[in-house]
Amino acid sequence: MQAVPEMIPISELRQKQNQILEKLTRGPVVLTQRGRASAVLVSPNEWNLLVKELENLRDCIDVLESRKDFEPSIDFDEYAKKRKS
Repeated sequence: MQAVPEMIPISELRQKQNQILEKLTRGPVVLTQRGRASAVLVSPNEWNLLVKELENLRDCIDVLESRKDFEPSIDFDEYAKKRKS
């Protein structure tokens, strides 16, 4: 993905849709309206990769949050002493 997406006025979308869609192979395209970003176009492949990465990150957060509720564990020697008594 390119660092700074190309910006194209939304008015050009109808006239140059094939060229704009071709640019999506190189990265996202930001559509502007009155000089301000109004939408971002990405290829279906890029979208799927982003969604997959977001799901993975959410899973990582869930794991980290679930771990904070556990009591600290004890080492084996301490456990063995407790079992003998």
